[in-house]
Amino acid sequence: MKIVTPITITNSQSASMPTPLQQIIQVPILFRNGVRFWSPIDGYLYAWFESIGSNGTATIWVSIPSSIPANGTYQLYMIQDSTLPMDGVYWGEAPQLSSTYGQYDNGANVFNFYDNFAGTSLNTGKWSVTSGLTYSVNNGLSVTGSSQCGTGIESTATFSAPIIVEGYASFGSNTSTATGCYISGLGIWYTSGGQIAHGWAPDSVQKYALNGWTGSASFWSSADNPQPSTNTYYVWGLGYISASSAVGYVNYQQTSSTSTSISTSGSLTVIINLQDNNVFPMSYYWYRVRAYPPNGVMPSVSFGSPQYSGELVTVTVP
Repeated sequence: MKIVTPITITNSQSASMPTPLQQIIQVPILFRNGVRFWSPIDGYLYAWFESIGSNGTATIWVSIPSSIPANGTYQLYMIQDSTLPMDGVYWGEAPQLSSTYGQYDNGANVFNFYDNFAGTSLNTGKWSVTSGLTYSVNNGLSVTGSSQCGTGIESTATFSAPIIVEGYASFGSNTSTATGCYISGLGIWYTSGGQIAHGWAPDSVQKYALNGWTGSASFWSSADNPQPSTNTYYVWGLGYISASSAVGYVNYQQTSSTSTSISTSGSLTVIINLQDNNVFPMSYYWYRVRAYPPNGVMPSVSFGSPQYSGELVTVTVP
């Protein structure tokens, strides 16, 4: 059976969307393996299946290569075909979802920067490690501590603001107290002068947004929703807008923001677990950088009526 569903992406902002744009689409999945996204303008689109929620709704990210103009729309189609395999090219999934870790993971095709930490060693083409950090790679990354302040894992790639940095990670209980330097589970780093621009840093009691290496920490309260727990995986997100503006997310819900200005110098990179003294061990399945939409507002998604094989199909798709 083939089902073709029209999807309209609408940009309500007064500025065009960046390219490529990673668009979140949430739908019920009928054929998990046999899904493709297709555009009359761009042909087949890269799409990455992230998860299925408790309500059965699937979270999918689609890479849109064409700019969506201000107050404009973009038309695409979701093709569900039970005869199609998951190919790991145009249709893939998060690494931990496959029976063989990362077997169909095409995140590198979808996001601006991506790593699933497959295998047993860190990809040195993507990352450099500060001496003193304790970590391991075994189909996922585990960072357990460090021997000195300011150790961490830094991307070899550089970026331009605004961007969103995200990692699917869990954190363990505190094993000691920080001694004189802030810590970050994921974040933004300026290479000259060793300056953290902004970052998320969880611990077993509270979670906080880091406003700079010498800045202050803005704590969440117990009323925040969701309130992350130890040893539970969440999508941790940091929207870096500028040197004076950043927002934090957990599972795509904004939980904090800061307008603290910090000095900037050098190239902009992303970091993992810049920390000291084994404060909070963290484990990652994947880590990515994606586009930041204008004003942080993602285009809306609307679905047309599905057309089934055997019916009169008025839209021609491959």
